[in-house]
Amino acid sequence: MEKVANVSIRPHKVKDAKDFFRILSEGNFELFPMNVASIEAEKRFLRKSVADFKARTHFNFAILLEDKVVGAVGIIPEATRPYNAEIGYFVDRNYHGQGLAFKGACLAEAYAKEHLPQVNRLQAYIVTTNSPSIRVVEKAGFAREGILKDYLKVGENFYDAFIFGKIIR
Repeated sequence: MEKVANVSIRPHKVKDAKDFFRILSEGNFELFPMNVASIEAEKRFLRKSVADFKARTHFNFAILLEDKVVGAVGIIPEATRPYNAEIGYFVDRNYHGQGLAFKGACLAEAYAKEHLPQVNRLQAYIVTTNSPSIRVVEKAGFAREGILKDYLKVGENFYDAFIFGKIIR
């Protein structure tokens, strides 16, 4: 679909389940509120993701390095304010620090600009201590707009989150 150098994004496919399960299980994403119980659970999520993409309610993509799944990025418009959309991403720990989350986020933004004319604003919610993720959105031109106390729950713990925003129209 969209491509930058050797990085591209494409909508999720159910066949990505093993890759995503491995990435999420082995990734030690201590500040990312995602826990996948099994490959079957991931397949269920991906089936819903494919249906949501077709229904144009959620836009989840695999991040590919060449043809290898190395992460994911998504754009989720708010149900009651579809002109605002959340962007989120993760990358396989074996590829951290290579700019893949940044490239994936930029490609997802480009997709939104071209295919989602209703979306005026992208926003990201990031745990305040997640420096690598903060660098991604700052490099992508998002501005830190505030802090949300105890906004994100990871496991049993609540964390403060920065809200970052970017007007794309």
